Amino acid sequence: MKKPISSKATAHWRNALIAAALAGASAAASAAPYAITYQGTMSAAMAPRTTLPGIIPGQSYTVTFVFDNGGATANAQTWTPANLTCTIWQMNNAKNVVFVQDLTATPPTTSTGLITTNASGALTAVFSEVDGAPAGSYTTSGITLVSDVAWYANDSNDVFFDDGGSTDKAFGDTAGGVQMNIAHWSAPKPFTGSCNAASFAPFNTNTTATAVPTLGEWSLALLALTAAGFGATRLRRRG
Repeated sequence: MKKPISSKATAHWRNALIAAALAGASAAASAAPYAITYQGTMSAAMAPRTTLPGIIPGQSYTVTFVFDNGGATANAQTWTPANLTCTIWQMNNAKNVVFVQDLTATPPTTSTGLITTNASGALTAVFSEVDGAPAGSYTTSGITLVSDVAWYANDSNDVFFDDGGSTDKAFGDTAGGVQMNIAHWSAPKPFTGSCNAASFAPFNTNTTATAVPTLGEWSLALLALTAAGFGATRLRRRG
């Protein structure tokens, strides 16, 4: 005949399961990539360049930067260029031309400034310049790029290039480049997408997809205290 499990042993395993659940919740809350997005209007390339095939001057485009500093909130945060993980460029009103670069595989060639937020999660600063020459660490949808791809988020035109051989192909921004000030960028939002162009074809309008809600530090602490109190009460009743 098997020996019945004691109430103390049951409480021990219950508390162990609660502790494991808390640890999992804490881990989930500790890693939350965020993203900011700029929207501009495309212009034709400046001569002697020609405009990239598939690009429609006069239509919109967006530039998204994804970053992760290990935090679980967008409130009162600072992100450095070293925290950048991905950039996503989506062109035309239909967003049917997509370029995505993994910035962990090929970091930006130039990156200056910081992204900072206030206690409410609103932007208080944005990078002053981020440029890239991604080599092979990018994916595309709706366009075939030849070589020497380069992009520039730095308040000057043109903003995106592809060397087709005899002359560069490119497109610009009607504002004179990607505007690097907080008035033109969205507040940081949780990002759960993949750093791959296939994730954005067909285009998903929710570029910065909302992540599964995570518990904040105070919520985790309250949950831990509640769990501990519950376990102690059960032990007293069965002791």
